[in-house]
Parts: sequence; C-alpha cells; structure tokens
Amino acid sequence: MICPAYNRGKAIVSTLESVRRQSMKDWELIVVSDASSDDTDDWVRRIAEEDRRIRLLRTRRFGSQSGPTNIALGEAAGAYVAYLDHDDTWEPDHLRLLTEAFDAGAEFVATRAVNVDATGAVVSTAPPLSMCWHPELQLMSPLFENSCAGHTAGLAEKVGGWRESPVGLEDWDLWLRLSDAGVRCTTYLAPTVRVLQDPGTRQNSLACDHRHEIARFDSVIAARAALRALFDPRHAAAELLATRKDVVRWYTSLADSGELVFPHGWRGGADALEAAVDEQLRDDKWRGLVIERHTEHVSLSQVLPTMTAEHAARYSAFFRRTMRHQQEFLCDLLPAGSVVR
Repeated sequence: MICPAYNRGKAIVSTLESVRRQSMKDWELIVVSDASSDDTDDWVRRIAEEDRRIRLLRTRRFGSQSGPTNIALGEAAGAYVAYLDHDDTWEPDHLRLLTEAFDAGAEFVATRAVNVDATGAVVSTAPPLSMCWHPELQLMSPLFENSCAGHTAGLAEKVGGWRESPVGLEDWDLWLRLSDAGVRCTTYLAPTVRVLQDPGTRQNSLACDHRHEIARFDSVIAARAALRALFDPRHAAAELLATRKDVVRWYTSLADSGELVFPHGWRGGADALEAAVDEQLRDDKWRGLVIERHTEHVSLSQVLPTMTAEHAARYSAFFRRTMRHQQEFLCDLLPAGSVVR
C-alpha cells in the first residue's frame, strides 16, 4: 500500500489508523513524504515505531503525488498495490475486498467512496452507476478516486507509471492508460473508502488547461448570450431529457454488447440501468463553462480536468459522435451554425 503525504501533520494519524484496523492483517504500508516541512514525518515515525508494517520514505519535493508514488512503487514488495491519499480513510474490510478480487483473477479493482467533510460528516456517496465500468466510461469520467483503487504489482509500471502534471488528475490519466492497454476493472458497490471533500485540498486548486469546445461565435456578446441560454431554467427540462436519452442509450448498448462491467452487489442487471441513470443525473451539467477569445472566433467551452490535450480531444470526439440528443439540443438552442459538430 502506498500513501503519498505532504504537510498533513497529526491529521495523518486517522488515515494510518484506518489501515491498522483492516480485517486483513498481512500488509505493508509505505508512507512517502513529498519533503513535508511540518511534523507529518514525525507522526508517521511514531506510528511506525508501534507497527513495523508501516514505514516512511522521504523524497525531494515534487509538488504532486506522482513522483513520490513512483518511488514507493519501486520499494513495494507485495503482490498487490493499493493507494490511499493522506486525508482519506478506509473501512475495515477494504483490503479484504480488494484481495478477494485479486485472488479471483482481477488485475485492477475499485470500491465505492463516501464523501465526507472536515468534521467527518457524510456529504454524499458515489452513485451506483459510477461503479459500472467500460473503457468508454473510463475515457469520459475519472470514475473513482485513487484511494478506492488497487492493482496487481507491476501493472502501473507497464504503462509508464504515474505521470507528473501540474494540472492534476493523475489517477484518471493512469486508469485511462491501463484501459487503453487492455486492462479491465472489477468494481464493488460496497462503500469502503471515506474521501475528504474540502476546498483546501489540492484537487480544488488545480488549473485545468484543456477544453471541450461547445460552440463558436463572432463576438463575446454572442457567446455571453449563448451562455445565458444554457443556464436559463426554461430550458432545463429539455436539456435533462436529451442527456437522459443519450446516457440510457449509451449504457444500454454497452450492456447489450456484453462488455459492460456491473459492480459486485448490483441488482437487476441491465433492467436497473434507467433508474440508476435517473439517480445520477444532475442539474449542473454546464458547470465550468468559459468564454475565450481566439484570433478568428470566440469559443464557449467546458473546462475538462484531463491531464493531456490528447485525452481532451478524445473526450470531445466521443461526445460529439455519441451524445446525439445533447448535440441536437444545443443546435436547437444556440444560433445556427455555432455548435461545433
């Protein structure tokens, strides 16, 4: 197990204790400090003195989880690797569940997360649909946090390891490269991870450099009018219906192909997909929209938290090819010829 850490201080104790409470006892935890400048390392050393299964590695300052994690991968001795962020915790059966899946032949496994605030109160739970898995779904969504995931030893290195990036989403990038390499993911509905949702965490402060371009205009005025139209509550029902049609058709087609991975614990098979889609659909579809000036036009785009431009381009191409009802909704709502097809 690998826990990259930076300036977490005494709060890291709860994370380490959640590992010590695991029902499966045969494990090793490498806490890899990204040159922490507070007392994080001291707290880890105190716990490690009590429990020899925990050890501390200290690296130079990377500023992201990728560099320290890659170093820890080179030190890990187990047959399986699981990841744990320094501000998340595991429920007691998390490692047991992952190990059972690995013993059954899985290479890549993920469980469900419960999102909590700084007080530990539950804010939300990952919807069941988010635990269905397919390469197309992995392309279009991160699906799960790295604290939820594990894989067989050596698998990450085979696809180039964790890539460093100032824009974050290193886990989504790795999961996508695993998928592109033919690795399939086994998932569970059991909520075995508690993920901290806090405005002060790194994921909430990263700049996102890539875009999904929705439409092009001749002026900023026209782009702003389009933005207002997308947020007009009078159009919300039509937009939701278009999204629902696309998503239901998408998941149903994946299920019909026999390639959709349903999570362990899922009930109802493909017949339960429509209800699961309804549970997951949100009313904040167009969050993260930006208006940007270019030499010959003005773009209305959606910010994509992808690591690479290549991933963003694949996202956009898939959306335009597959989400036909949403594209039609945009064409009906926005000025003729403005929607990027």
